[in-house]
Amino acid sequence: MISGEIIKTIEKLTIDASRVNRYLSYPRKVPIWKLTFSLPKECVLFRDEDNSDIAIEIENMRGFAIVPALSEKESLRRLKGLIPLIELEDKILRL
Repeated sequence: MISGEIIKTIEKLTIDASRVNRYLSYPRKVPIWKLTFSLPKECVLFRDEDNSDIAIEIENMRGFAIVPALSEKESLRRLKGLIPLIELEDKILRL
């Protein structure tokens, strides 16, 4: 079982992406998606090597993430793997 880290979403939290070259070996350029979401006051963050290329910024129970993924659906699935309790607030944008 993977354990996560409890975070308080009222306070500002910025997590930069590491391993940003993860998708460079793919045969084509991988799209980047921006997802805007809301969160409860406390939630659990499951950060591991599979989602270390996702950048997030959270403050006042709202946030956004920059997610490399092959599709819009995959970007949401990957973000929910990192923070399961997110609720999307807007359309997912391809950058």
